[in-house]
Amino acid sequence: MRVKNIVVAATLLLACSLSFVEQAQAGSDDYEKELSRGQRQIVKKDFEAAVASFTEVLRQNPNVYEAYLLRAQARVAIKDMDGALADYDQAIKVNPNVVESYIKRGELQSSQGNQQAAIDDYTQALRLNPKNGSAHMKRAEAYKQNGDFLKAADDYSSFLKFDKNSMEAREARGECRLRAYDYDGALDDFNFLLKKFKTKSFSIHYNLGELYAAKGDMNAAKEHFNEVIAYYSKNLNKSKKAGWDYIRRGRAYYHLGETDKAMSDIESGAAMLPDDPTAQYELGHARLLKGDAEGAIKPLDVAIKANPRLFAAYVDRGSANIALGQFLAAKKDLDTALANEKSTGGYLYRAMARVAYGDAVGAYNDVIEAKKLNPKALEVKQKELSAELAAKEKANDKDPAVAQILEQLALIDLANNNVDSAEASVKKAISIQEKSLGQSDPKIAYSLLLLGKVYLQKQQLPRAEALFRTAMIRLRTNPDGTQKYAVFSLEDCARVLIQSAKQEDAGAILSDTRMARAVSGLTEGAFTGDLARRAESAIDAYKQKKKFDRQEELVRKAAVTPAAEDDGDSTPVEERKRANNRPIRDKWAVIVGIGQFKDPNINLKFASKDAKDFANFLVKDKGFAPDHVQLLTDQQATRANILSLLGSKWLPRVAEPDDLVVIYFSSHGSPSSLDVGGVNYLVAHDTDPNDLYATGIAMQDLARIIKARVHSDRIMLVLDACHSGSVAPSAKGIGREANINVDAIVQGTGQLVLSSSSPEQRSWESKRYDGSVFTKYLIEGLKLNGKMTTLGDAFAYLDQETKREVLRDRGVLQSPIMKSKWEGKDLILGVTPSAPSRGVSDFELPDSVRLSTGTDDGASKSVKPKGPAKKH
Repeated sequence: MRVKNIVVAATLLLACSLSFVEQAQAGSDDYEKELSRGQRQIVKKDFEAAVASFTEVLRQNPNVYEAYLLRAQARVAIKDMDGALADYDQAIKVNPNVVESYIKRGELQSSQGNQQAAIDDYTQALRLNPKNGSAHMKRAEAYKQNGDFLKAADDYSSFLKFDKNSMEAREARGECRLRAYDYDGALDDFNFLLKKFKTKSFSIHYNLGELYAAKGDMNAAKEHFNEVIAYYSKNLNKSKKAGWDYIRRGRAYYHLGETDKAMSDIESGAAMLPDDPTAQYELGHARLLKGDAEGAIKPLDVAIKANPRLFAAYVDRGSANIALGQFLAAKKDLDTALANEKSTGGYLYRAMARVAYGDAVGAYNDVIEAKKLNPKALEVKQKELSAELAAKEKANDKDPAVAQILEQLALIDLANNNVDSAEASVKKAISIQEKSLGQSDPKIAYSLLLLGKVYLQKQQLPRAEALFRTAMIRLRTNPDGTQKYAVFSLEDCARVLIQSAKQEDAGAILSDTRMARAVSGLTEGAFTGDLARRAESAIDAYKQKKKFDRQEELVRKAAVTPAAEDDGDSTPVEERKRANNRPIRDKWAVIVGIGQFKDPNINLKFASKDAKDFANFLVKDKGFAPDHVQLLTDQQATRANILSLLGSKWLPRVAEPDDLVVIYFSSHGSPSSLDVGGVNYLVAHDTDPNDLYATGIAMQDLARIIKARVHSDRIMLVLDACHSGSVAPSAKGIGREANINVDAIVQGTGQLVLSSSSPEQRSWESKRYDGSVFTKYLIEGLKLNGKMTTLGDAFAYLDQETKREVLRDRGVLQSPIMKSKWEGKDLILGVTPSAPSRGVSDFELPDSVRLSTGTDDGASKSVKPKGPAKKH
C-alpha cells in the first residue's frame, strides 16, 4: 500500500517539479528531451524506462537535483529502495534547501521501518519551513509508529493550528492521547468530533467507549459501544462490507463483556474476508484476548503472510507464542515488530519472552525502553499483573505461571529501582519453580540470572557473580545455547568492576568467560573498543596476581621443613594403591555434634541433631554395627572427652590397618586468623571462644592424633564446621569470614577430608528444615545408589544441592570441599566388612562420664555419651 501511495505522490510531484525542470532546462537543450521523456514515462507507469531517461539526464549534468528526485520516485515504484535512497541522498547533497527532498526521503525511510530516520528528515523539512503541514502530519505518523504518542499528539496539534477542522488530525490526536493515558485530552478531541461530524461518528463512539472503559466508567462506555452495535447492526443488511461490519460490531461486544457474541461476529466477519490480512489479524487478536493462544496462531500466520508489514500481527503472534511457551519464536516476531514499529506492548512482551529463557539483561533493557516510551503504560501493566497475581494467590494457585508473573513484576520493579521488592518477587518465583518443576529444571537457572541482575543493581557484586557462575555451570550442557546469557551477565558484572577500578576481580571473571566463549564458539556480545582494551588490562592484572600468589606459595613451601611437608609415608604409590584396594575388614565411627555450649552466646540450633542423624544413617543404611559407632553430643562433647575417645580410650584400641574409620564433627570452627599462631580450631562444648589455644581442639593436634594413634589406612574426616559468628545464629562458626583450611589436614593425615565449605565461606543451617544444609545433602548423596553408593557420586550430589539451596535462601555460595591423598578405588561406606570384630566398652572418659555404646532401641542416657538414637 505504501509503495502505491508513493507512486501516486510521484505523479503529483510532476506538476510541482515542472518549474524546476524549466529552470534546469534553460540553456540545456541537450537533456531537455530526456527529462521530458522521463516525466511522460512516469505518467505511463513505465518506470524502468523513466529510470533510464533520468540517468541520461544526470550523465549529461549531475547537478540537476530534480532528476535525482524523479528517478528516486521511479525506483521506488520498481522496489529498488536502496537506489531510491541513494538518489534522495544525492538530491539533498546537490541542493540541501529543498523541503520536498527531505519529506520524500522521510516517506521512504518510514516505509522501510526506519522511523527515527524518517523523523529526522521531517524535522529537517520543518526547520526549513515550520509551517509545512504535510511534514507535521507525516512526522506525527512516524512518532506513532515509534510508540511515542505524546510527541505524535504534539505534531497533530501543530497541524490543527493550520486546519482546526481536520477530522483526520483531530481523531489521530485523540487516539494518541488515549494511548498515552491523557484521558481528558482525548475526551476533548472525541467530543469535538462527535459534535461536528455526527454522520461519521461511529468510529468516534468506539473510541469514546474505549476511553470510558479505560477510565473505569463502564456505564458511559456501554452507552457508546451500544451506539456502535446499533450502527453496524443496521448497516449489515445493506452494506457491501458486511464482513467488516461483523468484525467492528464484534469488537464492541467484546468490550461489553459479551464474549460469545463478540467471537461469533468476528469469526463470521473473518470467514467472509479470508484473504484480508487485517480481518484475519482481528480474528487472531480476539482469540488471543479470549485466552485461546493456540487458536490465534493460524489467523495471525495468514495475516502476516498476506501483509508482512502488519506489525501488530507480529506482536500478537509473539504474545501467543509466549503463552504457549515458545519463547524464542516469540522473540523473533517481536524483534520484527519493534524494528519497524516501537510500542510499549511490544517491548513488554519481548521482556517476558527474554526473561523466560534467561536473558535477564535484555529483558530489563526492554522494560526500560517501554518506560521511556510511556511511563504510564508501565504503571498500568504493573497493576494488571498485580491483580492477576492476587487472583491466583487467592485461589492458592502455585503453578509456574505464578512464577512468571512474579518475574515480570520484578522486572518492572527493577526498572523503577524498587530493588528490594524485585528481590522478594524473584526469590518467591524460584521457590515456586523448585516445587513445581524440580530443582534441576533449566528455568531455575534462568531465574538465578534474574536474581543476579537484582543483586547487580543493588551493587552486591559477590552475590550477583555467584548466581551468574552457578547459572553458567548449570546451562553448560543446555542444547539451546542459553548459557550465553550467563556469560553476558558475568561480563556485565566485570564491566561494573572495571568501572570501579577493581581490575583483578574483573579479570578473574573475564578469564572464565573467555574460556566459556572459546569452548562454545560464542562471539556475540563481546566487548569492543575502549572497553575491550580495559578488559584485556583486567585479565593481565589477574594473571599477574595469580603469578605473584603462586610465587608466594612456592616461597612458603620452600620454608616448610621436609618433615612437615612429607606425609611420612615412604611406601611406594603402587603399594599404597594395592593396600587401599584391599577388602575393608571392619568399620568404626566417632560422631561429635555440639549445639549447646558452656558459653550460650555461641549455641547452634541443630548441630547435635545433625550428629545423631548421621550416626543413625551409618547404622541403619551403611551397615555400621551399633557398638562400632560412638556419639558425643552437647555436654558430653568436652575437649578432653573428644581427644580421649579419638586418641587413647577407644578408637586406637579398635581400628586396625585394613579398617574404615569415619570421624564426623558438627560444631563451630574458627579461622586461623583468630589465633596468634594462625591455627584452626574446632570448638568443643567447654571451649572458651576468647582462649582458643587452651580450650579448643587445634586442627594440627587432631591431624597428629589421627596420624599417630589411629592405625587404619582408610580414614574419612567429615567437618561440618566453620566460621561466621554468633551474629548469624543459623551459620556455624566464630569470628571472621574464613573456614578451616582442609589442605593442611589432608597433608597431615594422608587421608580423606570432607569439609562443609571452602576456607573463605560460611556453612549454613537451613531455613527450610531443622538441620545443616551440608549434612542433609551428604546423607542424601550417600543414599543415591543405595548401600553401594560411591563417595565420588555422593559428593557430586552434595556439592550441587548445597550450593543450590544456600544460593536460593542466602544469596551466597557454600561450596563443599573434598580433598584426599588416597590411591585406589573410590570409597563405598556401605561395603560389608570382611572380618568384623566385637566392640570395646570397658573404658571411661576424663570428664567423669562413662561412655555407653549405642543400643538397638536407641535409648539415651542423660549423663553418658551414647550410640546413635533411632528415629521415632
